[in-house]
Amino acid sequence: MSARAPFLKVWGVPGLLGLLTAFGLLAALLGTGVWHGLSWLSLSIPILVAARYWIAPRK
Repeated sequence: MSARAPFLKVWGVPGLLGLLTAFGLLAALLGTGVWHGLSWLSLSIPILVAARYWIAPRK
């Protein structure tokens, strides 16, 4: 097992959710038209993930 594997296992999904959030915020601020739809989509994914683990946490 490489030294990278534990890092990605711990920070992979939070990093991806952070990138989605940053993309969504920038798309909403700088884009028009289809960018607003992409913004809604990319900003709703972190909310859905958080709601899923808040409603039914892992055991």
